[in-house]
Amino acid sequence: MVSIGLEGAFVKNAASGLEAALAQDGLTVRYDLPQQGTLEHGARVARKDPEGFALSFHDFDPGAKLKLWQYITDNLAPGSECPFCGRRYPVLPPVCESCGWDLVFDRQGYFEYRERTATVKDLESRVKDLKLDQLKKLVSYVDVDLLRVRAGEEMREFVGTSPHMLQIFSRIRKVAQTDLSVLILGESGTGKELTALAIHERSARKDKPFVTINCAAIPENLLEAELFGHEKGSFTGAYATKKGKMEVADGGTAFLDEIGELPMNLQAKLLRFLQDRVVERVGSTSGKRVNVRVIAATNCDLDQAIQDGRFRKDLYYRLDEFPISLPPLRERGEDVVLLAKFFLNRFCREMGATKAFTKRAAEAIEGYEWPGNVREMINKIRRAIVMSDGATISVTDLGLDGLKSARPQGVASLKEEVGHIEAQKVREILQLCDNNISKAAKLLKVSRPSLYSRIRKHNIDVSPGRNHGRALTDK
Repeated sequence: MVSIGLEGAFVKNAASGLEAALAQDGLTVRYDLPQQGTLEHGARVARKDPEGFALSFHDFDPGAKLKLWQYITDNLAPGSECPFCGRRYPVLPPVCESCGWDLVFDRQGYFEYRERTATVKDLESRVKDLKLDQLKKLVSYVDVDLLRVRAGEEMREFVGTSPHMLQIFSRIRKVAQTDLSVLILGESGTGKELTALAIHERSARKDKPFVTINCAAIPENLLEAELFGHEKGSFTGAYATKKGKMEVADGGTAFLDEIGELPMNLQAKLLRFLQDRVVERVGSTSGKRVNVRVIAATNCDLDQAIQDGRFRKDLYYRLDEFPISLPPLRERGEDVVLLAKFFLNRFCREMGATKAFTKRAAEAIEGYEWPGNVREMINKIRRAIVMSDGATISVTDLGLDGLKSARPQGVASLKEEVGHIEAQKVREILQLCDNNISKAAKLLKVSRPSLYSRIRKHNIDVSPGRNHGRALTDK
């Protein structure tokens, strides 16, 4: 016998075979609903008692969850009892006075209201015990105005909670409100164009054009005309007058990607344009003033290019009014797994799939050096979704088995080794003291705040107990 809801179910009097299956830490449940068909999703045992097993559901496809909701509402027993808290009424009111839930189940949009309310309640329960620094990190992550950038019809997002990424988000916010020229530095695939777009979208120019020019992809003999336009008949093949990208971007932003590849003769013309903001088309005897903000990006070492005579120092200083340096994935720490999970969820929604990384896959993602950065990660995750057979994505599915890690296997930095020894010692003393914080601090000869700091640093769970002081769990 099964009692079922959107969040889970209670299985009573389970048969021995079913009981053995339910004893697993994680399992996939499959069941048939009349008029709704077969549903399949993940579940885990939340509680076991003499009467049966309580299951909590997860990895629930939104469409399947809606089917379950329709089945539940179609079969709600008529009565005057709130199904959320059990309070009885002579006549069921529109809103429960005890739990505050809306009880008009047949109104339009109720399922969305129910899902939103349940999610908010779950979020409140999760964040109430977080420390101030954790809350600030969470706010930085969910700040839609900061992290989301509209690009065409899709939403592209920055994802990251590390100090370096938060500093970059802050710099984007600050420079967006100005007209300073921005120079974005970073390896290929680190998100330089996305950063430029983020600046444009947060500026007063957001309703004007955002025009991209790839200085490395256009032949040198055509690049000047592409940048500044040309008059009819100014060269062979110029059959009509054409505006250049700088003129098209009038009022908006021009993004010069791979600026380090710009030929020297065009560097002088770009410098002149940046000084007076006047466009002179090829073959024209006059110029046109435009109002364009210029953002440039490169993966080249411009300092070395200047020393080698390949890049003008005066142009560099003109472009470098506000520099932003993007770190490669191998330097983003735990943000790498966070970013991978974001892309996995996004691509699964696009493909109508439900997948999750195995523990080993997550470890491989964090350990791999990602020479192609975000672009390589996107390709590997898209391919892994197609290659994986079940609900999980393995190291093999990602194509990371046997590939080079960010650090040779078995070799750790001195800082990591010291941290490992420290974490092991703290765990040993806490276990010896039965997790009594005061006793453990005395044995370790550190203060209580210092011990709490190490507990958080090494993600050590301290279970609450008698005379244990404050229990701390870093989720």
